[in-house]
Amino acid sequence: MIEVKNLCKNFGDLEVIKDVSFTIEQGDIFGIIGQSGAGKSTLLRCFNGLEDYQSGSIVALGKEVKDLNKKELQYMQKDMGMIFQNFNLLNRLTVYDNIALPLRFWKQNPKDKENADRIHELLKLVGLEDKINSKPRELSGGQKQRVAIARALVMNPKILLCDEATSALDPKITQDILALLQKINEELNITIVVVTHQMEVVKQICNKMVFLKHGKIVASGKPEELFVSSNEDILDFTGNDVDILPETGINIKLFFLNSNSKSHTITSLARDLNLDFDICQGKLENFRGRILGSLIINIDEKDKERVLDYLKQCNVEWEVIENV
Repeated sequence: MIEVKNLCKNFGDLEVIKDVSFTIEQGDIFGIIGQSGAGKSTLLRCFNGLEDYQSGSIVALGKEVKDLNKKELQYMQKDMGMIFQNFNLLNRLTVYDNIALPLRFWKQNPKDKENADRIHELLKLVGLEDKINSKPRELSGGQKQRVAIARALVMNPKILLCDEATSALDPKITQDILALLQKINEELNITIVVVTHQMEVVKQICNKMVFLKHGKIVASGKPEELFVSSNEDILDFTGNDVDILPETGINIKLFFLNSNSKSHTITSLARDLNLDFDICQGKLENFRGRILGSLIINIDEKDKERVLDYLKQCNVEWEVIENV
């Protein structure tokens, strides 16, 4: 769907995207995550031609974006819906007419049966059938974003670009919007690209991601695998709890990826090695329905080698957390 190769983007003398490469496939919910100022939104806007780029390649829907003329670019943008942090609704228009705006741009009559049926289907999809004649001032923030999502889908796009779409919403509404995006991905088979600085967004809906820092990709892959890695950039981003761990002995973090059998390793470790240890932290996280568990234990330094050998035999992922 979208193939990015060696992409570079400058604003004057400032290089904001630096030799970036990755592929987004049909049906993905692909996350682009990083701190503010990492270049995430700029990268996203290169996909549909809202930003140009100095070198490298973006092949979207089979076409090189920078080679398209104005008319060709408009047709590509028709196949790429987009939603933003700000809802960008017209206050004087009803919900129906806000959703219909792209139809008017393409000189289609929103009242034609086919278009009217499409708008009603989208209102049902986003759960706003009863708000069809409401004005934006009568809607909550979450409802406004639902209208924006319906508007982005009205031209039957193949790809939906989401630029910090939940950043202005409270946690409960964010969860609802993410569930809606996942529903759209599954029911309409629309590929979704999500730019966010919110870890919960990636954990809940993304099946792949890249982590951007100062315009460079510093990590990429499946979210649940990246967040058990020892990548320092990701540890800094998610928060590192090393400072509250014991300063003596050896701290070992164990990871359990959706496996009930491995969750018993901790009890068998104590029994088989006749070992005493302290449990310092434990946590369960949900990555797109896949449960990731982690546990930090503290052992005596003299037991380090036999504990690590035992964990290797059990095929448990682990890392030693160095005291700082």
